[in-house]
Amino acid sequence: MFFNKVKTLRPRSYLFLFVLLGLVSTIIMVPGIRMRVHVVFLQVTGQIPGISLAELVDFMKPSSGVSIGPLITKRNPHAAIRHPNLKANDVQNGALVYAEKCASCHGGDGHGGVASPSLANVELKQGVSDWAIYKTIRNGIPDTAMAAHSLNGSEIWQLVAFIRSLSGAAVSKETLELEKKVPVEVSVRYEELLAIPHPENDWLTYSGSYRSNRNSILDKVDKNNVHELALKWTHQFSGKYGKVETSPLIRNEVMYFTVSNRIVALDAHTGNVIWNYEYEIPEKAVKGTYAGIVNRGVAIMGDKVYLARADARLVAVSANTGKLIWESEIEQDLSLYNANAAPLAFKDLIVTGISAKIGGRGVIVAFDANTGLERWRFHTIPGPGQEGNETWEGDSWRTGGASTWLTGSYDVENDILYWGVGNPKPDYLKAARKGDNLYSNSVVALRGTTGKLLWHFQFSPGDGHDWDSVQIPVLADQKIDGEMRKLLLWANRNGFYYILDRITGEYIQATPFIYQTWAEGIDTHGRPVLKAINSSDRDGLMVFPSNKGGTNWWSPSYDPELGLMFVPTLEKGMVFFPGMETNSPPVSAGSFYTAVRALNSSTGELIWEHRHASRTRYNDTGGLLSTQGGVIFGSDMSTFFVLDSHSGKKLWEVNTGGQIVAAPVTFLLGDKQFVTIAAGGDLMTFGLPEILTRDE
Repeated sequence: MFFNKVKTLRPRSYLFLFVLLGLVSTIIMVPGIRMRVHVVFLQVTGQIPGISLAELVDFMKPSSGVSIGPLITKRNPHAAIRHPNLKANDVQNGALVYAEKCASCHGGDGHGGVASPSLANVELKQGVSDWAIYKTIRNGIPDTAMAAHSLNGSEIWQLVAFIRSLSGAAVSKETLELEKKVPVEVSVRYEELLAIPHPENDWLTYSGSYRSNRNSILDKVDKNNVHELALKWTHQFSGKYGKVETSPLIRNEVMYFTVSNRIVALDAHTGNVIWNYEYEIPEKAVKGTYAGIVNRGVAIMGDKVYLARADARLVAVSANTGKLIWESEIEQDLSLYNANAAPLAFKDLIVTGISAKIGGRGVIVAFDANTGLERWRFHTIPGPGQEGNETWEGDSWRTGGASTWLTGSYDVENDILYWGVGNPKPDYLKAARKGDNLYSNSVVALRGTTGKLLWHFQFSPGDGHDWDSVQIPVLADQKIDGEMRKLLLWANRNGFYYILDRITGEYIQATPFIYQTWAEGIDTHGRPVLKAINSSDRDGLMVFPSNKGGTNWWSPSYDPELGLMFVPTLEKGMVFFPGMETNSPPVSAGSFYTAVRALNSSTGELIWEHRHASRTRYNDTGGLLSTQGGVIFGSDMSTFFVLDSHSGKKLWEVNTGGQIVAAPVTFLLGDKQFVTIAAGGDLMTFGLPEILTRDE
């Protein structure tokens, strides 16, 4: 009968039928529409439970901002539906909605009311996935006091952001299984690490590569689209976390970071916790330290993650589970030592430094990466009979400090390890330790496999200003006077930018990069020519830079294509008193400012400056990251920003709501670039908006 009807169709009807079929075919060929048709088909055939067709249609509207494509592969709304375009102020806006609509039942702080449960730090019965919270708010819970809310989609998503911030890391086992993406195996071969001259898709060492240039090859985020950056997820630190100075590592879509007394492994897609490694910190370990409990990061090599703990021990844990594999002692006396720097992994060794308190003596120690057995140890203050011991008057060498509290760099071709050494102690009382005080305020070049000293260069001999030299050593190959040289670039805390031959230690040149008043200049051997001091102990002397230095441990970045060294700087002076004790701080010189400065890497000449507003307190700033997208990521106070690498022009900024002192990192997930920064009590990850018409 059908064929009989077809035979009776008029020519115009045939034309209509063909046009209709063509139109349907064309529509289905459009990726975004085809994806939506696919999702609807899966839902109506019962293959995506837990979400109604009406809810699905709502999310298909372009105004919703929600990407439904992941439902095709995950088939679960809890795992696939995410907060769209999470913004830095969504938690705050969600708090306002909560105060108006929810606080009367759940309490002003989210800890519950008379008849309603707490939302803070608990396993929410309906789940803590974005979809679970969204659905609960919109639809309510039958037969309970939780009624449906007539809020618009934007308000609901803001509430989701706020409620998840209350829940912190408390996630139900079921939700974790749905949301986190646990790799089958995480492993990093040394051969891979040594082949990376610049950070690539993953971020695998503290400074991105052994050369410590912090200049990523990634260019998905560039000067043309960086203004579109949006917050993708936030991980709130739980428990006591103190001052946060961590820079994460990323491998196989897993992020590893440290805070206080633990390593945390996160799903880099969501910020959800995969595992925690935690240890108890003895009170003795942090007593007498300037910043309390801090840690700057981990190292990764093979299937292990390595941590230098506050109790002066180095540990290796499984990169997949966080289970402790081995632990070794760096130093024994916790009244004199603690550790907080990210170790450096190379060959079959893990190398770490130490923070020596008053009375301690610095070391650099190498351990076997597989067993934890000590392989070599280098004391940064020579003992009796060793060259350099004579630079310490009497027995002052025994308690002279010279800490090694930041991560070094490594020349893979020549097996040379470069490590910065801190200031001598007492910090300001030079009369107690007359001499140059080697190897304080120096860079030491050691044979990586043995720890043998190859050469040293001292920036500030016999320092009395607390200008330790634990800045990041940057390795560069560039022409000097027409000759290609293997160089070490160093923006030092004393206010001078140095260029050294990294093979021989030969001094090449030094240039002030901030205003300084302590030296007439640097002589042909690299030694500072001091200005004459006409001051009594009582009057003191105004000196630039302050004891914080022209820069500090804040990571610089070096772009070899532009020939620019980007340095976070501090312009501040202080009144120093020659006879003062270590714990008597100098007097501040009023207002000051921080800046990002781009220096000609071959000369130290200032190319451009991005200056921040003057202030009278908080003399820290954040580290830098440059990329092949032509941008620099940096921070100051609570602001995270992006500058144009060529000009220093600000392209984007966001107020994170928390103080930033750490350095950002960047990485790829699939074909998308992300950047992560620690701010206050949060780890925040930013990326470009999703393209909703893309075939997911």
